[in-house]
Amino acid sequence: MIGKFLIGKSFRGCLLYCLNDKVQKAGQEITKKDRAEVIQFNQCYGNQKELISQFNEIRQLNNKLAKPVLHITLSLSVGDKLNKEDWQKMATDCADEFGFGNNQYVAILHNDTDHPHLHIIANRIGFDKKTVSDSNSYKKMAAYCREMELKYDLEQVLSPK
Repeated sequence: MIGKFLIGKSFRGCLLYCLNDKVQKAGQEITKKDRAEVIQFNQCYGNQKELISQFNEIRQLNNKLAKPVLHITLSLSVGDKLNKEDWQKMATDCADEFGFGNNQYVAILHNDTDHPHLHIIANRIGFDKKTVSDSNSYKKMAAYCREMELKYDLEQVLSPK
């Protein structure tokens, strides 16, 4: 399993990318239809417009934070498979592991590549106005992926070290 931990500025851009069908270039046909399936909501709900609004509303609790978007991608190796319940458990485990279990987040499963992957978009700002840390995220993500490989009997990927 490979995990990526990214922080960004725009909930709108991140959510639209993760929720919509993939288009190669503007004005061209859709290259992958129905690629996204929302499998979990936490402290949020609704369609993409409603989600963007809700995330941005909580963002206002800490105007000093320039990058409130936390975008985690968890990708399985080609050939590895998980059922929807296991993906949901993994999203919850990830939220708890990285400290945003009580914050807004949405987990979106993608099927547009040879390897299934999960996008978790979270608000780094909690309802308590505290910010989720991104310190040592690279190390934490590598350790988390090794743990999930063992827990779900997935192909073990060499650690980045």
